[in-house]
Amino acid sequence: MVHLTHTKEQIEYVRLNREYEFVKKRALVNFLTNSRAELEGHFHNRAHTMLNSIERYEQSNLKNLLNGISKGALEKVS
Repeated sequence: MVHLTHTKEQIEYVRLNREYEFVKKRALVNFLTNSRAELEGHFHNRAHTMLNSIERYEQSNLKNLLNGISKGALEKVS
């Protein structure tokens, strides 16, 4: 059985190498999945912020337009 020691060590090495490759692939998949989720969240937040800014600018423009119309009407009446 002494002659099988080297073979058993080689088989154990192959098994450990496969396990390492699996763990490495899982770590890469987890990293990419987390990176994608963070990117989607960041994109969603940026889009949401932009839409809120646009809405505020539109409200401000509408208010300024109505003020201008009101002032023009008051000047014509006065």
